[in-house]
Amino acid sequence: MTLCFKSLKPNDSKRFITRLTIGLFLFGTSFSLHSQIDTSEVNQTPYGVIYNHLYYLQEDTYQPERASISFPENLDNSVELSKQLKKILDGKGYYVDINRLPDVANFRDSLTGEEVYFINRDEPRIYLEKIEDRWFYSRSTISQIPVMFQEVFPFGTGFFQNLHGPIWEYQILGISIAKWLGLFLLLIGCFLIFYVVNLFTRWIVGGPLKKRLGLPDTVDKYIRKVARLISLLFATRIFLFFIPVFQMPIRTNVLLLKFVGVFSLFLIILIIVQIANIGFQYLEYIVKKTENTLDDQLMPVLSRITNIIIWSIGLIYILEFLDINVTALLAGISIGGLAIALAAKDTVKNFFGSIMIFLDRPFQIGDWIHFDDIDGTVEEVGVRSTRIRTFANSIVYVPNGLLADKVVDNMGLRQYRRFKTDLEITYDTPPTTIDHFVNGLREIINKHPSTKKDNFEVHLNSFGKSSINILVYFFFEANDWKEELKGRHQIMYAMLLLAEDLRVSFAFPSQSVYVESMPAEPVIRVTAAEKQLSSSLDRIDEYFKEKHGPKSIQ
Repeated sequence: MTLCFKSLKPNDSKRFITRLTIGLFLFGTSFSLHSQIDTSEVNQTPYGVIYNHLYYLQEDTYQPERASISFPENLDNSVELSKQLKKILDGKGYYVDINRLPDVANFRDSLTGEEVYFINRDEPRIYLEKIEDRWFYSRSTISQIPVMFQEVFPFGTGFFQNLHGPIWEYQILGISIAKWLGLFLLLIGCFLIFYVVNLFTRWIVGGPLKKRLGLPDTVDKYIRKVARLISLLFATRIFLFFIPVFQMPIRTNVLLLKFVGVFSLFLIILIIVQIANIGFQYLEYIVKKTENTLDDQLMPVLSRITNIIIWSIGLIYILEFLDINVTALLAGISIGGLAIALAAKDTVKNFFGSIMIFLDRPFQIGDWIHFDDIDGTVEEVGVRSTRIRTFANSIVYVPNGLLADKVVDNMGLRQYRRFKTDLEITYDTPPTTIDHFVNGLREIINKHPSTKKDNFEVHLNSFGKSSINILVYFFFEANDWKEELKGRHQIMYAMLLLAEDLRVSFAFPSQSVYVESMPAEPVIRVTAAEKQLSSSLDRIDEYFKEKHGPKSIQ
Protein backbone atom coordinates (compact mmCIF):
# COMPACT_ATOMS: atom_id res chain seq x y z
CA MET A 1 0.00 0.00 0.00
CA THR A 2 1.32 3.42 -0.89
CA LEU A 3 -0.04 6.91 -0.67
CA CYS A 4 -1.39 8.83 -3.61
CA PHE A 5 -0.60 12.56 -3.25
CA LYS A 6 -2.19 15.19 -5.45
CA SER A 7 -1.70 18.94 -5.70
CA LEU A 8 -3.86 20.90 -3.27
CA LYS A 9 -6.62 23.13 -4.51
CA PRO A 10 -7.28 26.53 -2.94
CA ASN A 11 -10.32 25.22 -1.09
CA ASP A 12 -8.23 22.49 0.53
CA SER A 13 -6.67 24.85 3.08
CA LYS A 14 -8.35 23.17 6.02
CA ARG A 15 -7.01 19.76 5.01
CA PHE A 16 -3.58 21.26 4.41
CA ILE A 17 -3.53 22.76 7.92
CA THR A 18 -4.52 19.38 9.35
CA ARG A 19 -1.73 17.64 7.44
CA LEU A 20 0.78 20.27 8.52
CA THR A 21 -0.25 19.94 12.16
CA ILE A 22 0.01 16.15 12.06
CA GLY A 23 3.34 16.31 10.25
CA LEU A 24 4.88 18.82 12.65
CA PHE A 25 3.60 16.88 15.63
CA LEU A 26 5.00 13.61 14.38
CA PHE A 27 8.29 15.21 13.41
CA GLY A 28 8.67 16.82 16.82
CA THR A 29 8.13 13.51 18.58
CA SER A 30 10.08 11.34 16.16
CA PHE A 31 12.49 10.13 18.85
CA SER A 32 9.92 9.29 21.54
CA LEU A 33 8.42 5.94 22.36
CA HIS A 34 4.83 5.02 21.48
CA SER A 35 3.78 5.09 25.14
CA GLN A 36 5.08 8.64 25.52
CA ILE A 37 3.31 10.15 22.50
CA ASP A 38 0.11 12.19 22.70
CA THR A 39 -1.99 10.74 19.88
CA SER A 40 -4.82 13.26 20.16
CA GLU A 41 -3.87 15.08 16.93
CA VAL A 42 -3.21 11.95 14.85
CA ASN A 43 -6.38 10.16 15.86
CA GLN A 44 -8.83 13.01 15.36
CA THR A 45 -10.02 11.83 11.89
CA PRO A 46 -9.84 8.69 9.69
CA TYR A 47 -7.57 10.70 7.42
CA GLY A 48 -5.03 11.26 10.20
CA VAL A 49 -5.01 7.60 11.25
CA ILE A 50 -4.46 6.14 7.76
CA TYR A 51 -2.03 8.88 6.70
CA ASN A 52 0.10 8.33 9.78
CA HIS A 53 0.08 4.54 9.39
CA LEU A 54 1.08 4.46 5.74
CA TYR A 55 3.40 7.46 5.66
CA TYR A 56 5.74 6.09 8.30
CA LEU A 57 5.99 2.73 6.61
CA GLN A 58 7.24 4.16 3.31
CA GLU A 59 10.80 3.32 2.34
CA ASP A 60 12.15 6.86 2.76
CA THR A 61 10.20 7.63 5.97
CA TYR A 62 10.30 4.23 7.61
CA GLN A 63 9.46 4.59 11.33
CA PRO A 64 7.19 1.71 12.39
CA GLU A 65 6.88 3.13 15.92
CA ARG A 66 5.29 6.26 14.45
CA ALA A 67 2.97 4.08 12.31
CA SER A 68 1.79 2.15 15.35
CA ILE A 69 0.17 5.31 16.75
CA SER A 70 -2.78 4.51 14.46
CA PHE A 71 -3.51 1.46 16.63
CA PRO A 72 -5.16 1.51 20.06
CA GLU A 73 -2.91 2.01 23.03
CA ASN A 74 -1.80 -0.71 25.42
CA LEU A 75 -1.03 -3.15 22.58
CA ASP A 76 2.23 -4.99 23.09
CA ASN A 77 2.60 -5.91 19.41
CA SER A 78 1.21 -2.76 17.74
CA VAL A 79 4.42 -2.21 15.77
CA GLU A 80 4.35 -5.72 14.31
CA LEU A 81 0.62 -5.44 13.60
CA SER A 82 1.11 -2.16 11.75
CA LYS A 83 3.77 -3.72 9.50
CA GLN A 84 1.65 -6.81 8.85
CA LEU A 85 -1.39 -4.71 7.96
CA LYS A 86 0.72 -2.66 5.54
CA LYS A 87 1.89 -5.86 3.83
CA ILE A 88 -1.68 -7.17 3.69
CA LEU A 89 -2.87 -3.99 1.98
CA ASP A 90 0.04 -4.13 -0.48
CA GLY A 91 -0.41 -7.84 -1.14
CA LYS A 92 -4.12 -7.41 -1.88
CA GLY A 93 -3.40 -4.43 -4.12
CA TYR A 94 -5.54 -1.94 -2.19
CA TYR A 95 -4.34 1.45 -3.39
CA VAL A 96 -5.36 4.39 -1.16
CA ASP A 97 -5.94 7.85 -2.58
CA ILE A 98 -5.02 9.97 0.44
CA ASN A 99 -7.05 12.93 -0.87
CA ARG A 100 -10.25 10.90 -0.72
CA LEU A 101 -9.99 10.01 2.94
CA PRO A 102 -12.56 11.68 5.22
CA ASP A 103 -11.01 14.53 7.19
CA VAL A 104 -13.87 15.08 9.64
CA ALA A 105 -14.03 13.88 13.23
CA ASN A 106 -17.74 13.03 13.16
CA PHE A 107 -17.65 10.86 10.04
CA ARG A 108 -20.36 8.19 9.71
CA ASP A 109 -20.52 5.38 7.19
CA SER A 110 -23.30 6.04 4.69
CA LEU A 111 -24.40 2.39 4.55
CA THR A 112 -24.29 1.36 8.21
CA GLY A 113 -24.81 4.79 9.78
CA GLU A 114 -22.11 4.00 12.34
CA GLU A 115 -18.87 5.84 13.13
CA VAL A 116 -16.70 3.50 11.11
CA TYR A 117 -14.63 3.85 7.92
CA PHE A 118 -13.82 0.99 5.52
CA ILE A 119 -10.58 1.36 3.59
CA ASN A 120 -11.86 -0.93 0.83
CA ARG A 121 -15.33 -2.43 0.53
CA ASP A 122 -13.84 -5.59 -0.98
CA GLU A 123 -12.25 -6.37 2.40
CA PRO A 124 -14.80 -5.51 5.13
CA ARG A 125 -12.50 -6.89 7.84
CA ILE A 126 -10.24 -3.84 7.59
CA TYR A 127 -11.87 -0.70 8.95
CA LEU A 128 -11.47 2.12 11.46
CA GLU A 129 -13.76 2.86 14.38
CA LYS A 130 -14.19 5.74 16.77
CA ILE A 131 -13.25 4.88 20.37
CA GLU A 132 -13.90 7.59 22.98
CA ASP A 133 -13.79 10.46 20.46
CA ARG A 134 -10.61 9.15 18.81
CA TRP A 135 -10.15 7.09 15.64
CA PHE A 136 -8.16 3.83 15.56
CA TYR A 137 -8.02 0.63 13.59
CA SER A 138 -10.90 -1.41 14.98
CA ARG A 139 -10.50 -4.16 17.53
CA SER A 140 -12.03 -6.58 15.03
CA THR A 141 -9.41 -5.63 12.44
CA ILE A 142 -6.60 -6.12 14.95
CA SER A 143 -7.86 -9.60 15.80
CA GLN A 144 -8.09 -10.51 12.09
CA ILE A 145 -4.66 -9.22 11.03
CA PRO A 146 -2.80 -12.53 11.79
CA VAL A 147 -5.52 -14.48 9.96
CA MET A 148 -5.43 -12.22 6.89
CA PHE A 149 -1.64 -12.21 6.89
CA GLN A 150 -1.63 -16.01 6.76
CA GLU A 151 -4.17 -15.94 3.92
CA VAL A 152 -2.16 -13.49 1.80
CA PHE A 153 1.27 -14.91 2.64
CA PRO A 154 0.78 -18.63 3.34
CA PHE A 155 4.51 -19.25 2.78
CA GLY A 156 5.71 -16.20 4.71
CA THR A 157 7.51 -13.11 3.41
CA GLY A 158 11.15 -13.93 4.05
CA PHE A 159 12.02 -16.01 0.99
CA PHE A 160 13.40 -13.20 -1.19
CA GLN A 161 14.95 -11.47 1.82
CA ASN A 162 17.30 -14.43 2.18
CA LEU A 163 18.73 -13.91 -1.33
CA HIS A 164 21.63 -11.49 -0.90
CA GLY A 165 24.26 -10.34 -3.29
CA PRO A 166 24.59 -7.81 -6.11
CA ILE A 167 23.24 -10.21 -8.72
CA TRP A 168 20.03 -10.97 -6.88
CA GLU A 169 19.49 -7.36 -5.86
CA TYR A 170 20.03 -5.92 -9.36
CA GLN A 171 16.74 -4.43 -10.56
CA ILE A 172 15.06 -4.36 -13.94
CA LEU A 173 12.02 -2.07 -14.21
CA GLY A 174 12.08 -1.67 -10.45
CA ILE A 175 11.96 -5.43 -9.76
CA SER A 176 14.96 -7.45 -8.57
CA ILE A 177 16.48 -10.29 -10.58
CA ALA A 178 15.46 -12.74 -7.85
CA LYS A 179 11.80 -11.81 -8.24
CA TRP A 180 12.00 -11.95 -12.05
CA LEU A 181 13.43 -15.46 -11.74
CA GLY A 182 10.66 -16.38 -9.33
CA LEU A 183 8.02 -15.07 -11.74
CA PHE A 184 9.57 -17.09 -14.57
CA LEU A 185 9.52 -20.29 -12.50
CA LEU A 186 5.93 -19.55 -11.46
CA LEU A 187 4.88 -19.21 -15.11
CA ILE A 188 6.51 -22.55 -15.95
CA GLY A 189 4.70 -24.18 -13.04
CA CYS A 190 1.38 -22.65 -14.14
CA PHE A 191 1.93 -23.97 -17.68
CA LEU A 192 2.51 -27.49 -16.36
CA ILE A 193 -0.62 -27.20 -14.22
CA PHE A 194 -2.56 -26.04 -17.29
CA TYR A 195 -1.38 -29.04 -19.32
CA VAL A 196 -2.24 -31.61 -16.62
CA VAL A 197 -5.62 -30.10 -15.74
CA ASN A 198 -6.51 -29.83 -19.45
CA LEU A 199 -5.92 -33.55 -20.00
CA PHE A 200 -7.85 -34.47 -16.88
CA THR A 201 -10.79 -32.15 -17.67
CA ARG A 202 -11.08 -33.38 -21.26
CA TRP A 203 -11.13 -36.97 -20.04
CA ILE A 204 -13.78 -36.30 -17.37
CA VAL A 205 -16.09 -34.07 -19.44
CA GLY A 206 -15.58 -35.81 -22.78
CA GLY A 207 -15.76 -39.34 -21.38
CA PRO A 208 -17.83 -40.43 -18.35
CA LEU A 209 -19.74 -37.15 -17.97
CA LYS A 210 -20.67 -37.01 -21.65
CA LYS A 211 -21.96 -40.59 -21.60
CA ARG A 212 -23.83 -40.05 -18.34
CA LEU A 213 -25.63 -36.96 -19.67
CA GLY A 214 -26.22 -38.50 -23.10
CA LEU A 215 -24.62 -35.59 -24.96
CA PRO A 216 -24.36 -35.83 -28.78
CA ASP A 217 -21.06 -35.88 -30.64
CA THR A 218 -21.65 -32.31 -31.85
CA VAL A 219 -20.58 -31.00 -28.42
CA ASP A 220 -17.04 -32.40 -28.71
CA LYS A 221 -15.53 -29.14 -29.97
CA TYR A 222 -17.22 -27.21 -27.14
CA ILE A 223 -15.96 -29.75 -24.61
CA ARG A 224 -12.40 -29.19 -25.81
CA LYS A 225 -12.86 -25.43 -25.46
CA VAL A 226 -14.32 -25.76 -21.96
CA ALA A 227 -11.45 -28.03 -20.90
CA ARG A 228 -8.85 -25.53 -22.13
CA LEU A 229 -10.62 -22.59 -20.52
CA ILE A 230 -11.05 -24.34 -17.15
CA SER A 231 -7.40 -25.37 -17.18
CA LEU A 232 -6.29 -21.84 -18.05
CA LEU A 233 -8.51 -20.39 -15.32
CA PHE A 234 -7.08 -22.83 -12.77
CA ALA A 235 -3.50 -21.92 -13.74
CA THR A 236 -4.39 -18.20 -13.65
CA ARG A 237 -5.81 -18.48 -10.14
CA ILE A 238 -2.64 -20.27 -9.01
CA PHE A 239 -0.58 -17.43 -10.47
CA LEU A 240 -2.84 -14.88 -8.75
CA PHE A 241 -2.48 -16.73 -5.45
CA PHE A 242 1.33 -16.48 -5.49
CA ILE A 243 1.66 -12.86 -6.66
CA PRO A 244 1.65 -11.34 -3.12
CA VAL A 245 4.63 -13.53 -2.17
CA PHE A 246 6.89 -11.47 -4.47
CA GLN A 247 6.09 -8.22 -2.59
CA MET A 248 6.55 -6.11 -5.70
CA PRO A 249 6.17 -2.32 -5.75
CA ILE A 250 2.62 -1.31 -5.02
CA ARG A 251 1.93 0.24 -8.43
CA THR A 252 3.26 -2.83 -10.23
CA ASN A 253 1.36 -5.10 -7.86
CA VAL A 254 -1.92 -3.23 -8.39
CA LEU A 255 -1.58 -3.29 -12.19
CA LEU A 256 -0.65 -6.97 -12.21
CA LEU A 257 -3.49 -7.95 -9.87
CA LYS A 258 -6.01 -5.93 -11.89
CA PHE A 259 -4.82 -7.42 -15.18
CA VAL A 260 -4.86 -11.01 -13.93
CA GLY A 261 -8.20 -10.42 -12.20
CA VAL A 262 -9.83 -9.07 -15.37
CA PHE A 263 -8.31 -11.94 -17.37
CA SER A 264 -9.81 -14.42 -14.88
CA LEU A 265 -13.24 -12.82 -15.22
CA PHE A 266 -13.00 -13.06 -19.02
CA LEU A 267 -12.16 -16.75 -18.70
CA ILE A 268 -15.16 -17.30 -16.42
CA ILE A 269 -17.43 -15.57 -18.95
CA LEU A 270 -16.05 -17.70 -21.79
CA ILE A 271 -16.54 -20.87 -19.75
CA ILE A 272 -20.18 -19.98 -19.05
CA VAL A 273 -20.72 -19.18 -22.74
CA GLN A 274 -19.27 -22.52 -23.84
CA ILE A 275 -21.32 -24.42 -21.24
CA ALA A 276 -24.41 -22.62 -22.57
CA ASN A 277 -23.40 -23.67 -26.11
CA ILE A 278 -23.18 -27.28 -24.95
CA GLY A 279 -26.65 -26.98 -23.45
CA PHE A 280 -28.09 -25.57 -26.67
CA GLN A 281 -26.37 -28.27 -28.72
CA TYR A 282 -28.10 -30.84 -26.53
CA LEU A 283 -31.45 -29.05 -26.96
CA GLU A 284 -30.95 -28.92 -30.74
CA TYR A 285 -30.27 -32.65 -30.66
CA ILE A 286 -33.61 -33.14 -28.90
CA VAL A 287 -35.73 -30.75 -31.01
CA LYS A 288 -34.49 -32.32 -34.24
CA LYS A 289 -36.44 -35.40 -33.21
CA THR A 290 -39.69 -33.38 -33.04
CA GLU A 291 -41.96 -32.67 -35.99
CA ASN A 292 -41.98 -28.91 -35.43
CA THR A 293 -39.19 -27.49 -37.60
CA LEU A 294 -39.54 -23.98 -36.17
CA ASP A 295 -37.80 -25.19 -32.99
CA ASP A 296 -34.70 -25.81 -35.11
CA GLN A 297 -34.59 -22.08 -35.88
CA LEU A 298 -35.48 -21.08 -32.32
CA MET A 299 -32.38 -22.66 -30.80
CA PRO A 300 -29.79 -20.50 -32.66
CA VAL A 301 -31.77 -17.35 -31.83
CA LEU A 302 -31.99 -18.27 -28.13
CA SER A 303 -28.29 -19.13 -28.17
CA ARG A 304 -27.38 -15.66 -29.49
CA ILE A 305 -29.64 -13.92 -26.99
CA THR A 306 -28.21 -16.00 -24.12
CA ASN A 307 -24.64 -15.15 -25.15
CA ILE A 308 -25.51 -11.45 -25.26
CA ILE A 309 -27.01 -11.63 -21.76
CA ILE A 310 -24.00 -13.53 -20.39
CA TRP A 311 -21.53 -11.05 -21.87
CA SER A 312 -23.57 -8.07 -20.63
CA ILE A 313 -23.65 -9.37 -17.06
CA GLY A 314 -19.98 -10.34 -17.26
CA LEU A 315 -18.93 -6.88 -18.45
CA ILE A 316 -20.83 -5.33 -15.54
CA TYR A 317 -18.83 -7.50 -13.13
CA ILE A 318 -15.59 -6.51 -14.87
CA LEU A 319 -16.45 -2.81 -14.60
CA GLU A 320 -17.25 -3.23 -10.91
CA PHE A 321 -13.93 -5.03 -10.44
CA LEU A 322 -12.19 -2.02 -12.03
CA ASP A 323 -13.99 0.30 -9.55
CA ILE A 324 -16.03 1.96 -12.29
CA ASN A 325 -19.37 3.41 -11.19
CA VAL A 326 -21.68 0.95 -12.92
CA THR A 327 -24.86 2.61 -11.63
CA ALA A 328 -24.05 5.92 -13.28
CA LEU A 329 -22.91 4.12 -16.41
CA LEU A 330 -26.13 2.12 -16.63
CA ALA A 331 -28.17 5.28 -16.09
CA GLY A 332 -26.37 6.92 -19.00
CA ILE A 333 -26.80 3.83 -21.13
CA SER A 334 -30.52 3.74 -20.29
CA ILE A 335 -31.00 7.31 -21.47
CA GLY A 336 -28.91 6.65 -24.56
CA GLY A 337 -30.72 3.36 -25.09
CA LEU A 338 -34.06 5.16 -25.06
CA ALA A 339 -32.84 7.56 -27.72
CA ILE A 340 -31.49 4.69 -29.80
CA ALA A 341 -34.73 2.75 -29.38
CA LEU A 342 -36.74 5.74 -30.61
CA ALA A 343 -34.42 6.14 -33.57
CA ALA A 344 -34.41 2.42 -34.35
CA LYS A 345 -38.03 1.63 -33.56
CA ASP A 346 -38.34 -0.55 -36.66
CA THR A 347 -35.46 -2.72 -35.48
CA VAL A 348 -37.07 -3.06 -32.05
CA LYS A 349 -40.39 -3.85 -33.73
CA ASN A 350 -38.76 -6.56 -35.83
CA PHE A 351 -37.13 -8.07 -32.74
CA PHE A 352 -40.43 -8.33 -30.88
CA GLY A 353 -42.06 -9.54 -34.08
CA SER A 354 -39.62 -12.45 -34.17
CA ILE A 355 -40.48 -13.23 -30.54
CA MET A 356 -44.19 -13.30 -31.43
CA ILE A 357 -43.51 -15.62 -34.36
CA PHE A 358 -41.60 -18.04 -32.16
CA LEU A 359 -44.29 -17.92 -29.47
CA ASP A 360 -47.37 -18.14 -31.73
CA ARG A 361 -45.75 -20.40 -34.35
CA PRO A 362 -48.03 -19.42 -37.26
CA PHE A 363 -45.77 -21.44 -39.56
CA GLN A 364 -42.65 -23.56 -39.45
CA ILE A 365 -39.68 -24.22 -41.65
CA GLY A 366 -40.73 -25.77 -44.96
CA ASP A 367 -44.32 -24.44 -44.88
CA TRP A 368 -45.81 -22.87 -47.97
CA ILE A 369 -47.27 -19.53 -46.91
CA HIS A 370 -49.14 -16.80 -48.75
CA PHE A 371 -49.63 -13.16 -47.78
CA ASP A 372 -50.06 -10.01 -49.86
CA ASP A 373 -48.46 -10.88 -53.20
CA ILE A 374 -45.84 -13.26 -51.79
CA ASP A 375 -46.00 -17.03 -52.20
CA GLY A 376 -43.17 -19.25 -51.11
CA THR A 377 -41.61 -21.71 -48.71
CA VAL A 378 -40.23 -20.60 -45.34
CA GLU A 379 -36.50 -21.33 -45.14
CA GLU A 380 -35.31 -19.45 -42.04
CA VAL A 381 -36.71 -17.31 -39.24
CA GLY A 382 -34.10 -14.91 -37.89
CA VAL A 383 -34.00 -12.24 -35.21
CA ARG A 384 -34.82 -9.46 -37.66
CA SER A 385 -36.39 -11.06 -40.75
CA THR A 386 -37.82 -14.25 -42.22
CA ARG A 387 -36.33 -15.73 -45.38
CA ILE A 388 -38.85 -17.08 -47.91
CA ARG A 389 -37.98 -19.01 -51.06
CA THR A 390 -40.46 -18.04 -53.77
CA PHE A 391 -41.62 -20.37 -56.52
CA ALA A 392 -39.45 -18.36 -58.91
CA ASN A 393 -36.50 -19.64 -56.81
CA SER A 394 -35.72 -16.14 -55.53
CA ILE A 395 -35.24 -15.21 -51.86
CA VAL A 396 -37.52 -12.69 -50.17
CA TYR A 397 -36.53 -11.23 -46.79
CA VAL A 398 -39.61 -10.09 -44.89
CA PRO A 399 -39.14 -8.04 -41.68
CA ASN A 400 -40.64 -9.94 -38.75
CA GLY A 401 -42.43 -6.83 -37.50
CA LEU A 402 -44.27 -6.59 -40.82
CA LEU A 403 -44.90 -10.33 -41.02
CA ALA A 404 -46.33 -10.46 -37.49
CA ASP A 405 -48.99 -7.89 -38.49
CA LYS A 406 -50.03 -9.65 -41.70
CA VAL A 407 -52.80 -12.16 -42.30
CA VAL A 408 -50.77 -15.21 -43.29
CA ASP A 409 -52.39 -18.07 -45.18
CA ASN A 410 -50.39 -21.14 -44.20
CA MET A 411 -50.86 -23.57 -47.02
CA GLY A 412 -48.43 -25.95 -45.34
CA LEU A 413 -50.83 -26.61 -42.43
CA ARG A 414 -53.55 -27.99 -44.69
CA GLN A 415 -54.60 -31.48 -43.66
CA TYR A 416 -55.81 -32.19 -47.21
CA ARG A 417 -55.20 -30.60 -50.59
CA ARG A 418 -58.29 -29.59 -52.52
CA PHE A 419 -58.91 -30.57 -56.13
CA LYS A 420 -61.65 -28.67 -57.93
CA THR A 421 -62.29 -28.48 -61.65
CA ASP A 422 -65.02 -28.47 -64.29
CA LEU A 423 -64.69 -31.15 -66.95
CA GLU A 424 -66.15 -29.69 -70.14
CA ILE A 425 -67.44 -32.35 -72.54
CA THR A 426 -69.07 -31.88 -75.91
CA TYR A 427 -72.81 -31.52 -76.34
CA ASP A 428 -72.99 -34.56 -78.62
CA THR A 429 -72.09 -36.87 -75.74
CA PRO A 430 -75.01 -39.24 -75.10
CA PRO A 431 -76.65 -38.92 -71.65
CA THR A 432 -75.97 -42.58 -70.89
CA THR A 433 -72.31 -42.10 -71.60
CA ILE A 434 -72.29 -39.03 -69.38
CA ASP A 435 -73.80 -41.05 -66.55
CA HIS A 436 -71.22 -43.80 -66.99
CA PHE A 437 -68.47 -41.20 -67.13
CA VAL A 438 -69.58 -39.56 -63.87
CA ASN A 439 -69.73 -42.93 -62.12
CA GLY A 440 -66.29 -43.75 -63.42
CA LEU A 441 -64.93 -40.50 -62.03
CA ARG A 442 -66.31 -41.40 -58.62
CA GLU A 443 -64.67 -44.80 -58.79
CA ILE A 444 -61.34 -43.15 -59.62
CA ILE A 445 -61.59 -41.07 -56.44
CA ASN A 446 -62.52 -44.14 -54.38
CA LYS A 447 -59.68 -46.20 -55.78
CA HIS A 448 -56.89 -43.63 -55.37
CA PRO A 449 -54.99 -44.28 -52.09
CA SER A 450 -54.51 -40.61 -51.12
CA THR A 451 -58.04 -39.27 -51.63
CA LYS A 452 -60.49 -38.57 -48.83
CA LYS A 453 -63.29 -41.07 -49.37
CA ASP A 454 -66.01 -39.50 -47.21
CA ASN A 455 -66.13 -36.03 -48.70
CA PHE A 456 -66.15 -35.62 -52.47
CA GLU A 457 -68.59 -34.41 -55.12
CA VAL A 458 -68.82 -35.42 -58.81
CA HIS A 459 -71.96 -34.19 -60.61
CA LEU A 460 -73.27 -32.86 -63.87
CA ASN A 461 -73.17 -29.19 -62.90
CA SER A 462 -73.90 -26.69 -65.68
CA PHE A 463 -74.38 -26.04 -69.38
CA GLY A 464 -71.72 -23.84 -70.89
CA LYS A 465 -71.67 -21.99 -74.19
CA SER A 466 -69.91 -24.82 -75.93
CA SER A 467 -69.77 -27.63 -73.36
CA ILE A 468 -71.55 -29.65 -70.74
CA ASN A 469 -69.75 -29.09 -67.43
CA ILE A 470 -69.13 -31.80 -64.83
CA LEU A 471 -68.03 -30.59 -61.38
CA VAL A 472 -65.23 -32.66 -59.78
CA TYR A 473 -64.52 -31.70 -56.14
CA PHE A 474 -62.49 -33.77 -53.65
CA PHE A 475 -59.53 -33.71 -51.21
CA PHE A 476 -56.38 -35.80 -50.98
CA GLU A 477 -53.45 -36.05 -48.60
CA ALA A 478 -50.08 -34.51 -49.47
CA ASN A 479 -47.23 -33.39 -47.22
CA ASP A 480 -45.92 -30.75 -49.59
CA TRP A 481 -46.50 -29.16 -52.94
CA LYS A 482 -44.47 -31.81 -54.75
CA GLU A 483 -46.69 -34.60 -53.44
CA GLU A 484 -49.74 -32.53 -54.31
CA LEU A 485 -48.63 -32.18 -57.92
CA LYS A 486 -47.90 -35.89 -58.05
CA GLY A 487 -51.39 -36.76 -56.78
CA ARG A 488 -53.09 -34.36 -59.19
CA HIS A 489 -51.16 -35.85 -62.08
CA GLN A 490 -52.23 -39.41 -61.25
CA ILE A 491 -55.91 -38.55 -60.88
CA MET A 492 -56.06 -36.38 -63.99
CA TYR A 493 -54.32 -39.08 -66.00
CA ALA A 494 -56.89 -41.62 -64.82
CA MET A 495 -59.67 -39.26 -65.94
CA LEU A 496 -58.16 -39.09 -69.41
CA LEU A 497 -57.99 -42.88 -69.61
CA LEU A 498 -61.63 -43.14 -68.58
CA ALA A 499 -62.68 -40.57 -71.18
CA GLU A 500 -60.75 -42.41 -73.86
CA ASP A 501 -62.39 -45.74 -73.02
CA LEU A 502 -65.90 -44.29 -72.98
CA ARG A 503 -65.22 -42.16 -76.07
CA VAL A 504 -66.03 -38.95 -74.24
CA SER A 505 -64.71 -35.88 -76.03
CA PHE A 506 -63.67 -32.74 -74.18
CA ALA A 507 -65.06 -29.51 -75.56
CA PHE A 508 -63.22 -26.35 -76.43
CA PRO A 509 -64.67 -22.93 -77.20
CA SER A 510 -66.24 -22.99 -80.68
CA GLN A 511 -69.12 -21.55 -82.69
CA SER A 512 -71.28 -23.15 -85.38
CA VAL A 513 -72.74 -21.02 -88.22
CA TYR A 514 -75.94 -22.15 -89.93
CA VAL A 515 -77.08 -20.58 -93.23
CA GLU A 516 -80.84 -20.56 -93.36
CA SER A 517 -82.64 -20.69 -96.75
CA MET A 518 -85.92 -18.94 -97.42
CA PRO A 519 -88.47 -20.68 -95.26
CA ALA A 520 -91.26 -22.49 -96.95
CA GLU A 521 -94.74 -22.54 -95.66
CA PRO A 522 -94.46 -24.21 -92.24
CA VAL A 523 -96.16 -27.47 -91.81
CA ILE A 524 -97.05 -28.13 -88.20
CA ARG A 525 -97.74 -31.68 -87.29
CA VAL A 526 -99.07 -31.22 -83.81
CA THR A 527 -99.79 -34.82 -83.22
CA ALA A 528 -96.22 -36.04 -84.01
CA ALA A 529 -94.60 -33.32 -81.84
CA GLU A 530 -96.78 -34.14 -78.89
CA LYS A 531 -95.92 -37.79 -79.22
CA GLN A 532 -92.17 -37.00 -79.28
CA LEU A 533 -92.45 -34.71 -76.23
CA SER A 534 -94.45 -37.32 -74.36
CA SER A 535 -91.91 -39.99 -75.18
CA SER A 536 -89.05 -37.78 -73.98
CA LEU A 537 -90.85 -36.91 -70.76
CA ASP A 538 -91.54 -40.57 -70.13
CA ARG A 539 -87.84 -41.31 -70.60
CA ILE A 540 -86.83 -38.54 -68.23
CA ASP A 541 -89.44 -39.73 -65.75
CA GLU A 542 -87.99 -43.22 -65.88
CA TYR A 543 -84.50 -41.73 -65.31
CA PHE A 544 -85.60 -39.84 -62.20
CA LYS A 545 -87.48 -42.92 -60.94
CA GLU A 546 -84.28 -44.87 -61.30
CA LYS A 547 -82.23 -42.24 -59.43
CA HIS A 548 -84.71 -40.96 -56.83
CA GLY A 549 -87.45 -43.60 -56.42
CA PRO A 550 -91.04 -43.94 -57.80
CA LYS A 551 -91.71 -40.20 -58.13
CA SER A 552 -92.40 -38.83 -61.60
CA ILE A 553 -92.44 -35.31 -62.93
CA GLN A 554 -95.85 -33.73 -62.72
